[in-house]
Amino acid sequence: MTVEMRGAAFLSFFDGVTELRDRATADAVRDALRPDVRRRILDGGFTRVGWYPMEDYSALHTACEQVVKGGTPFAIQLGRVTTDRDTRGLLRYVLAFTSPDLLLRYGDKVFGSYVRGATMTVERIASKHHVLHWDDFHGASFAVHAEWQGGVAFLVEKCGGKNVSVVQRATPDPAKAAFEVSWS
Repeated sequence: MTVEMRGAAFLSFFDGVTELRDRATADAVRDALRPDVRRRILDGGFTRVGWYPMEDYSALHTACEQVVKGGTPFAIQLGRVTTDRDTRGLLRYVLAFTSPDLLLRYGDKVFGSYVRGATMTVERIASKHHVLHWDDFHGASFAVHAEWQGGVAFLVEKCGGKNVSVVQRATPDPAKAAFEVSWS
């Protein structure tokens, strides 16, 4: 099955780059994209509710790295910023009344609202300590994983987690990812 990413993530990506750097940098990232992806962005071919190939989303990160050269730390920051943007409004209100444990218990539903075709499972290690496992995440790059690392940290904090730690477990296969999530 093809793995797809929700269009909202594509649109938030450039807003996040603009917030972390500036509009000129976001424009340079767009210009560094593969021609087919750049053309769809310029033509308004991505909608917030549409589904698009994960390879195209990974292409955003490839172009961003060529321009920003920020590596994993920038991708993590970008994940925090884009998740902040994507959870404004009613969802932010809901997060304020949700605990990190409850959020992670339904993590597959949260993940499924942005990605389809891949699976996510949550392993509870102990109170306030979980491992998130992504499988069949075909087309995702390691930079996409890093972005999710920042997004997960942001969500756990918004649900009341303090001293949040999200550590990626090493994996040689970008179609798989695992993060240890803990907080106090």
